[in-house]
Amino acid sequence: MRFISRYPAPCFITGAALAAILLGGCTPFAKKPQVDQAQVKQFADRGYDSGIDYETSTTRSAPDAGNMTFHITVIQPVPEGKYPLVIYLPGLGESADAAANMRGAWAKSGYVVLSLQPLKSDEDVWSSDAARTRDYTFLRHEMYSSGIVSERLDILSRLLAYLKQQAASNDPVVQHMDLSRIAIAGFDIGAYSAMLVAGEAPQNISFAGLPLRVGGVIALSPYADFTGSDFEVRYQKINMPVLSVTSDTDSDMRGSVPPSLHQAPFRYMPPGNKYLLVLSGASHAVIGNEDLSKPASPGSDNPQSESGGSDGDSDSGDSNRHRKKSSGGQSGAASASVRGAAGSPTRRAMLEVASEQISTAFLNAYIKNDRYSQSWLKNDAQSWLKKMGRIEEK
Repeated sequence: MRFISRYPAPCFITGAALAAILLGGCTPFAKKPQVDQAQVKQFADRGYDSGIDYETSTTRSAPDAGNMTFHITVIQPVPEGKYPLVIYLPGLGESADAAANMRGAWAKSGYVVLSLQPLKSDEDVWSSDAARTRDYTFLRHEMYSSGIVSERLDILSRLLAYLKQQAASNDPVVQHMDLSRIAIAGFDIGAYSAMLVAGEAPQNISFAGLPLRVGGVIALSPYADFTGSDFEVRYQKINMPVLSVTSDTDSDMRGSVPPSLHQAPFRYMPPGNKYLLVLSGASHAVIGNEDLSKPASPGSDNPQSESGGSDGDSDSGDSNRHRKKSSGGQSGAASASVRGAAGSPTRRAMLEVASEQISTAFLNAYIKNDRYSQSWLKNDAQSWLKKMGRIEEK
């Protein structure tokens, strides 16, 4: 009786067999998926363009404010001048260098972007004993406790007081910042701090405000839970412009917040310059603009299945003057490791472009008071996004 194996025959590579291997599909090394740069560029070019594309520079410093040292990373336009300030607050386990592509996109559009991880314990959280034993319940309780949350806000307040004090000097950290136009952006735990600045009022956390006026907030994966005050009470005092960014699969490895709960802040805020961007299939890491060239942290996120295939549409779609050149999305997504975007690095790149462009349009609309950007957000953003996600406004 003839034996028929259920397993494919092994491949032996010889010079004579090379052509057969290539044609027959029996390859010893699987080719890692790559970003379709042309498709990403086509999508980006149909989107939002600030009309500005500055060369930028990055500096890292540790200014001493007397009783406190701030370890900060600043990306800013190279041309001389004053630019609005965006303060970026990274997520748990991240340093001030996190979300470099997104911060770079904002800086290219004419912002000084200062990144600060307020607490060293937040940066080092995944090397803690609780993280090593995967005691995420304890970590969640600790990281979101009223004392720790208040400490982060106090450090942010001290930073702004320091910037205000140094504004009249020739301090190189401050000299290009227009402190009359400030936005706060954050991811994960940083988004929670940003929402508290915006006016979120949970129980047991008192916050007197910041020494400088903030004109808008970007919350990447905003935090919400069912403990404490009702949502109707917690979010009713948020009166400044807010952009919330999440997805239908926005869940970190800790499982601390169900994906749908990230939309609660937007749902319960009073109307008026509030936006919700829901990216289709984007993981927690994608929303945070995580650098895929680095090893995943224990709390990064579970790999989420994001659909592959062709994600763009061939029609030009948008006739508005705002069209965007691709910025950080290409370089960040070209990594061979496609964590959080299983099987489709091209889709991840396009999702990152979507987040960068929508957030840049929001900053221009409400920090620079650009009416064209406001119009694009309200009238053109959804037709451009198509199946990349949806944007809501109230």
